[in-house]
Amino acid sequence: MAQMAAAQPPVDPKTQLNHFCQKFCQRPVTKSDISYTTNKFGNKYQAIVRLDCVQGQEYAGHLVLNQKDAEKSAAEQAIIAFSQSELLEQQTAADKDKKKKKPTKLTPEEHAQRKAKQEEEGNPAVTPKTLLNALVMKIIKRYLQKGETVYETKTYAGGGHQATVKITALPDEWGSRMWAGHVCNTKQKAEQSAAEMALESIKQDAELMKESEKPKGMGKGEKGKGKGKGMLWGPWSFGWWNAKGSDLPRKPVSTEPITGEVVEWKDAFGWIKPDVTIDHKDAGRREGKIFVGKSDVPEALKMAAGVKVSFAVYEDMMGLGAQDLQAL
Repeated sequence: MAQMAAAQPPVDPKTQLNHFCQKFCQRPVTKSDISYTTNKFGNKYQAIVRLDCVQGQEYAGHLVLNQKDAEKSAAEQAIIAFSQSELLEQQTAADKDKKKKKPTKLTPEEHAQRKAKQEEEGNPAVTPKTLLNALVMKIIKRYLQKGETVYETKTYAGGGHQATVKITALPDEWGSRMWAGHVCNTKQKAEQSAAEMALESIKQDAELMKESEKPKGMGKGEKGKGKGKGMLWGPWSFGWWNAKGSDLPRKPVSTEPITGEVVEWKDAFGWIKPDVTIDHKDAGRREGKIFVGKSDVPEALKMAAGVKVSFAVYEDMMGLGAQDLQAL
């Protein structure tokens, strides 16, 4: 005959009190909801528990020999008081009603009506802000970075809100434009209105829309083969840097070579930390590191973290890159 399982120890009174308060408040309790104050009388302790989550009620425990037991005694007195009050009865009744309730089963007609309503209202997750972000990323061929989409909201004395949006990632003068939305009753709606204005304005520009429709440069294996062999995907690239380096048009930044140290190398690409600060608007991106692709590394140069190199700096639409590498 199998041995009987050992009896479980009784639940700590403080834990019981936490569980009750959580059920009563219908939310997790915090440190500010239940607080204990302990006083010493001779060689004994007495604690008082205050329940700010239950109308600030307080309960005092018995005199005991240590502070820990004093807090347990106060919690125990609170539990005893609740068990004799209507609060516990109300909570117990609410729990029973909740168990009794069963999800309403829709008739085929009601299900069809709900589905039609959802299709009419559309996907609530597809908002002007999400559509705007998606279109901008198609244009710039990369993910948006933090701070490249800026919403500012003005609240009027009458209670209305009006927002503006600026997208610095857009090319040329588009990066300095600002769109204002309609006055709305909430900040969230105001931002959506501004995004809607920006979205419609961008859609009306033939050049930007043509840029958004250009292929992503997925290289070999694009058709029917996913991302293609050798493609490196990640949050830094959005798929427009491949294993050979950047295929985007380049513009020289430095006429003289500068030196730096390889801080990371991943077989096909890596990052260089320059020894000097580069005077360029993108110099602060990626924590000041410079991208380098395998095609810009001579075969004789073995790339690894810690290797010192000299290189020339170029820029493309993805930021700063290193070319013409030489070992030091």
